[in-house]
Amino acid sequence: MTGDALTALRGLKRAGIADSADRVPGLLRSLDDALDREAAGMLLGGKAVRAALASTGRYAPVALGLLASSTVDALPHLLTAALLEEGVQPETATTGFNQWRFEILSGAPNLKEAAPAVTACLLDDTAVFEKVADPLDAAEVEARCAALPAELDAWLTAFEGAPGGVAVLNTLPLSALRRDRYVDYATKARVEAAWHRMNAGILDLAGRPNVVVLATDGLAARAGSLAATDRMRHIAGHAWSEEFLDAYAREVARVVLARLGRARKCLVLDLDHTLWGGVVGDDGIPALKIGGSFPGSAHAELQALAKDLSRQGVLLTVCSKNDDAVAREAVATHPDMVLGPDDFSAFRANWDPKPGNIASLAAELNIGTDSMVFVDDNPAERGLMEAQRPEVAVVALPDDPAGYASAVARAGLFNQFALTDEDRVRGSLYRARAQRDELRQTAVSVEDYLRELATEITVEEYGTLNGGRITQLFGKTNQFNLTGIRYGADEVARRVETGRAAFFGVRATDAFGDNGLVGALALVRETDGDWTVENFVLSCRVFSRSIEQTVVGLVLRAARDAGAPGVRGKHVPTAKNGRFADFYPALGFTGQDGDFRHDLTQLAELPDWVAVGTGEGKFHAP
Repeated sequence: MTGDALTALRGLKRAGIADSADRVPGLLRSLDDALDREAAGMLLGGKAVRAALASTGRYAPVALGLLASSTVDALPHLLTAALLEEGVQPETATTGFNQWRFEILSGAPNLKEAAPAVTACLLDDTAVFEKVADPLDAAEVEARCAALPAELDAWLTAFEGAPGGVAVLNTLPLSALRRDRYVDYATKARVEAAWHRMNAGILDLAGRPNVVVLATDGLAARAGSLAATDRMRHIAGHAWSEEFLDAYAREVARVVLARLGRARKCLVLDLDHTLWGGVVGDDGIPALKIGGSFPGSAHAELQALAKDLSRQGVLLTVCSKNDDAVAREAVATHPDMVLGPDDFSAFRANWDPKPGNIASLAAELNIGTDSMVFVDDNPAERGLMEAQRPEVAVVALPDDPAGYASAVARAGLFNQFALTDEDRVRGSLYRARAQRDELRQTAVSVEDYLRELATEITVEEYGTLNGGRITQLFGKTNQFNLTGIRYGADEVARRVETGRAAFFGVRATDAFGDNGLVGALALVRETDGDWTVENFVLSCRVFSRSIEQTVVGLVLRAARDAGAPGVRGKHVPTAKNGRFADFYPALGFTGQDGDFRHDLTQLAELPDWVAVGTGEGKFHAP
């Protein structure tokens, strides 16, 4: 299959790849061999092919930086393959051999102009031993290991200035040749201990804003290898195997997706032979294999993983070919089920094609199908999903259910920078949303529904307690994201501290409970005194409740009261925010081509079904 996919990609290039751009991600996903993935990335990274793919508008552009302490010439191509697979087209800027220190400490002369959103710096043990005069002197090695985390901390401080963005570091493996040159076990242990302390110090750097640290031992386990062959080490200066570089590229791609707000949000689970062993409609509920000995233990393990993911903000849904009542009864009554009815935000058990059910689930949850991950034991169902819904991520489950949970976890499709309180209760927030939908269906009119819902919003100024969630909203929101700007945590903190911008969160509560922080807004003051809404984002969970109109109405009133001559707003088109292109004009702003202004002479009444809390904060421009 791998060879066939590479051949197909070459054929697409010859025929004119723009006309078949939607086939590229699926073909890349079917490539398993690292060398083939490198070849595919090289094929798709050429200037003409890049231009053709960009012209389709199907691929989000992103600038990346790449630094390393060894030769990693395959890595840009592997990154291209890993990101095009997810609908992102990278432009990767690199530097010379082992220039990672000099590049950043000299002001990033090669990377600064590229303004990379993410810069990966892949270090091997050269970073330690190039400053060790005598590698057999254990005390010198210990001292060097102890010093490196602090050096990297200073390096990251310089990185924040230029080029900025997200930095990806890694723990350093101690190569076999370095380790095995010691002949006494005491020195081996002493150096290993120093090495582990050093890597622990490097991992601690992940506590800094916009810093990700990858553990190389985990990537090596996933790849099945770590070091380059001795021949490639001598001939080409390689430190890493091709398989490891491929695993590393895939992980960096996940970091990029998190930075772009494109991490997946919803896990879609089959039932028969997936969440449990057996077919409930044929075998009956008592005969289902869940827990206990194998294979039931494997299905329970997958359920436990899904539950852990849901506790971290991943929405769980069911998509099964079954009678609805039978499937729901099994979930609710089987004594060994790890997951219960309340764990699922939506449920589809019927005999309709699953690609259509996926679209229905997405519509119910008000998320895109490109936010979904499909898990099904049946290769035919997975193939149909890949063919009809290529934007849905499909986990390639092994034939043996023993590997189901590992396959889902290894995919890493839900990875993000940090969890917030809202993430941990997202499932309950969506279940409350279902209750609101029931209220909507029984209400006489939309306004009656909104009044019965009793929504109240509270404005919160950016601070230490809400800063993580505010930054996350800017980073993850795609639909109601009026300008597409995604602020990093360090950027927000720096601009607030220097008085260059003011950032706010918007919390919403209603008759069914606390929705959490659902909106975020950035305000700046122009030289002429106008306030500008630099960006405004709102969670899709609270669309169509007049919250967005109320927030902007409050901004207009605050600006008027502060004596500002006007308020400006922008709409910058993205792949997903088109439905809100007329948001500002509908609120009395004038302008065109995405640039709007309100002169504050006539302000529309605020919706009377949205109450405004007091005592937390008020909009202002610095």
